[in-house]
Amino acid sequence: MMVKKLLRWTVVLFLGLSAAAQQKPEFGLLPNPGPNRINVRFALGKRAVTCDKFTLKARIGQRWIMDGKYASGFEIPGEAKDLPRNDELDLEFQCSGHLWHFTNVGERAFLPGWWWVGTDYPPFQLELQGPQFRDAVWVRYFMTDPVNDSGFTIYHKCPAKLKDQKPGPCYED
Repeated sequence: MMVKKLLRWTVVLFLGLSAAAQQKPEFGLLPNPGPNRINVRFALGKRAVTCDKFTLKARIGQRWIMDGKYASGFEIPGEAKDLPRNDELDLEFQCSGHLWHFTNVGERAFLPGWWWVGTDYPPFQLELQGPQFRDAVWVRYFMTDPVNDSGFTIYHKCPAKLKDQKPGPCYED
């Protein structure tokens, strides 16, 4: 009986820690994915979204840099090494039926490290708790956490007062 309770609490603790880790990634404390590699994680609120393979499409203007399916990450393609420094990347992700699309992403996104892609809901994770998110119903985010550099976040939010307006910022994808 005691072993059963201990096992139950261990599972509950493990699941709680997994959810917290997904919602609030600890930047800079993750293992290095490799010298020329980016690992990608997805989330909806506090829940991790998993898929056997996710789809990633990346382009600048009409030039495709990537268009494929990947397990948990990918080798940085040669086409991404000499990108212009003008925040023109267009990234589209699909995982388990969920779609995220980000425009005007900086070329620094292709530094080796981690990408966090998801949709968060109030109360927002620490990285999304600024005053610009105060009235948001949800926030779609793309966060980078390069191994040897500082990262950045691109986001789209749905303001509460516009959540039912079609077309509008809450129905852009």
